[in-house]
Amino acid sequence: MMEISSRPQVVDVIVVGSGFAGLSVAIEAASGNAEVIVLEKMKAIGGNSIISDGGIAAWGTKEQQDAGVIDTAEKMFEDMMRSGEGLNDPKIVRLVCDRAAEAYAWSKDVLGVKYQPRVNLFGGHSVPRCYTPEDISGVSTILRMKEKLASLSVPIHLGVSVASLIVDDHRRVVGVRVIDGYSMTSPHEGEYRDILARKGVVIASGGFGADVSFRQRLDPKLTSDILTTNKRSATSELLQACMSIGAKTANLDIIQCIPWTTPDENGYGKGALFGDYIVSSYGVLIDVKSGERFVDELGNRKIIADRYFEKKHGVVGIADDTAVRDAGWDLASVIQKKIVLIFDDLKTLADHYGIPKDALVKTMEVYNEGLRKREDPCFHKSIQPWMNPIQTPPFYAMRMCVKTHYTCGGLVIDPSGRVLSNDDTIIEGLYAAGEVTGCTHGANRLGSCSVTECLVMGRIVGQTLASSMNDSCK
Repeated sequence: MMEISSRPQVVDVIVVGSGFAGLSVAIEAASGNAEVIVLEKMKAIGGNSIISDGGIAAWGTKEQQDAGVIDTAEKMFEDMMRSGEGLNDPKIVRLVCDRAAEAYAWSKDVLGVKYQPRVNLFGGHSVPRCYTPEDISGVSTILRMKEKLASLSVPIHLGVSVASLIVDDHRRVVGVRVIDGYSMTSPHEGEYRDILARKGVVIASGGFGADVSFRQRLDPKLTSDILTTNKRSATSELLQACMSIGAKTANLDIIQCIPWTTPDENGYGKGALFGDYIVSSYGVLIDVKSGERFVDELGNRKIIADRYFEKKHGVVGIADDTAVRDAGWDLASVIQKKIVLIFDDLKTLADHYGIPKDALVKTMEVYNEGLRKREDPCFHKSIQPWMNPIQTPPFYAMRMCVKTHYTCGGLVIDPSGRVLSNDDTIIEGLYAAGEVTGCTHGANRLGSCSVTECLVMGRIVGQTLASSMNDSCK
């Protein structure tokens, strides 16, 4: 029989997960005088957030104004709903979009995150609205959040895994049973104890992209042969614990694969900088077997990734010297590691990857002629002012592949972040924010919208809990 050590600890708010969403909850709740603790099962904070590029999407910014970009919350909402194919909850999407600019400003003005002075366009967005931290990493944002929590005296407990939720006789979630000294190699070993929450338990545990058995059950093609950008800790145990007490889920089988990574490095990797920021906007994707393009490189991730699965002989992303210079990203590390290769001409490139030379040359001629006419007759790619014919040597190339990246499905929440049950009633005391929820992205997540969602919904949940503290003092 499981032995529980000592008397339960009691706090106002328990936040499970230390990524962007969880730390946003904790900051806002603690700023409203709630006693908050953050639980993280791994030995370091940040989860998948800390290994992301940290990019955030927002409208109406100075960067957009300087670039002459006209954008609105409504336009961002339309883009997200179109990408989500109507499977996302418009109430939640509306919240995320309406408060995106505020979240971006909060990350800069309150947290002190510094961004590059540029605005990027990613597939599925109708205008450039994406901003990348100076270090092209989620590290700086997580560290600024950690500093903010330290100033608010909020402890982050590492190596603490939630084994189950504690539910009272009224179906209210009142706490968690945890394992101290958690290890993924021995997940059920360690000391068990209970932590109770006066106001609420917040699930911000992220997605399950690294959980092969669970994801394959939902989407059989996502076998162990499909790599992931996620940390190995991105698993489904806590989501399933919520489901076991009747929590409602949506879109669980929608698992986004990112098409901008490479099989030549683990995780998201540095090569994705070339794929996501250069090939998508300035270059082309080539089917190794045919030597032809097969998709709009600026289309949404789902469409591109789905086409990848048809290309059994591999995909190569190609850009030229003009593209690399115009994009302005430093590729020194991926070139040094031979993840991105440089070729004097297209025929040498084709020989290296086993691409039919004549077909590749013909493909580039057709594409370049389309760019000169400002149209893409093959896939109707949205031709942007910065796009030029790919003709200036040297040519840069990288093997490309899909990796599981983001789980679009998860817990169903209301606009306050309260988790709903299978009968659509509120599970009192249980909240959720971030990737563990399933209402925001529907069929496909647009680039940089995850951080926006995490900050917006995390802050809303934290403010809701802070408000309940004020209510109890009246």
